[in-house]
Amino acid sequence: MSKFYKHSDEYSHRIIRENVGTQIRKIRVWRKRLSAALEWSSVDKGLILLTMILPIYGQYLLWSFYVLSRHDREKLVNVALTTETMKIEVGFIIVGVLILFFGLYLRRTKPNSLIFQHVALHFFSLTLVAMSYTIGTVSFCAGLVLLGAPVFGFILLDRQAVWGATITALAVLLGLSYATAYGLLPYAPIMVTPTDHISNLFWMNSVFFFAAPFFIPIILMADQMLMWWREREEKIRHMSRTDALTGIHNRMSILGILDHEVARAERSKSSLSFVILDLDHFKKVNDVWGHPMGDLVLKTAAKVLKHNIREIDALGRYGGEEFVIVLPGADHIEAQKIIERCRIKLSEAEIFSDNNTLIKVTASFGLVSVNGHTVESHALIKTADEALYLAKHSGRNRIETTIFEAV
Repeated sequence: MSKFYKHSDEYSHRIIRENVGTQIRKIRVWRKRLSAALEWSSVDKGLILLTMILPIYGQYLLWSFYVLSRHDREKLVNVALTTETMKIEVGFIIVGVLILFFGLYLRRTKPNSLIFQHVALHFFSLTLVAMSYTIGTVSFCAGLVLLGAPVFGFILLDRQAVWGATITALAVLLGLSYATAYGLLPYAPIMVTPTDHISNLFWMNSVFFFAAPFFIPIILMADQMLMWWREREEKIRHMSRTDALTGIHNRMSILGILDHEVARAERSKSSLSFVILDLDHFKKVNDVWGHPMGDLVLKTAAKVLKHNIREIDALGRYGGEEFVIVLPGADHIEAQKIIERCRIKLSEAEIFSDNNTLIKVTASFGLVSVNGHTVESHALIKTADEALYLAKHSGRNRIETTIFEAV
């Protein structure tokens, strides 16, 4: 029986883990879709605003029903104005739904229409300003809308549309604020001034209730979009430093690493070695077996070299069939051992053509080492290139070494 229960528990735990894993994968998929909103069409971005604002007005209606159902409603709100406000909220929902259907139509016919963004943004901002007036233009909710909406909009939407809606909404909000300050309009007309802790607590909770559905989606959307931005920037940065074929450093990246290591070796008076290598008779590979097989040879060579240098060393593709290796802290003796290992492993690599013919790959290496000597990167490259030339004209599949002596 104990074994049965043990197996049953293990099965239950496995099912739970699988379910949790499935839910996490679903969440990740939705997060990617949400965070990639920057690539959506102009109309789709405008529809985001409507899908945010319509539920908020539904929430306002629920709040109105709730407060009007309370026995102490006269102590909390202007009952008559609250009833009229409910009609306005229903009107906002109807207008919002009509704009939503208009957007769905444009989504199929003119998905990049910026006019829809202007319409959606003005509906979004002006209706929120109107609702903020009922509870006070100088309030937490009004400030949240005034600050949060433009910041969110500038990340996601067209700048001109956001500026237009922001300026319009700000002008209306200032107009309402000054009108209440001069007594032309009542301030926060729906509110009854709190007189006890119950009414104070009611309005404090109401403000949080109004703000949360607006504040939380903006924070979540901003977080997801910034996460997408960071991931995209990291991919772009990686692509800018990586050779597309072999996956190692490209020419610009490896030369940047060389400059960095030359400067560090000069500061610390430490050793530095640099290698240029060229695959022997690579043109024959392309001519006989074709460029796809040549690509395979290059990828195999990069893999072999990567696996046989140290973790602190850097490997890059210099161009064509030429590779370079930067070996920080390695004097000529240590560098010679590392590169000799690379040479042997490269010559032992087995690459087969489509007709199962073995293609042997060898390389010639030009190695230059510096120890305590101030030298420029271009001088190292020139010297290593000269050593490579000598290796190729001395029989290939060999290493030629040059040492800069300290002064």
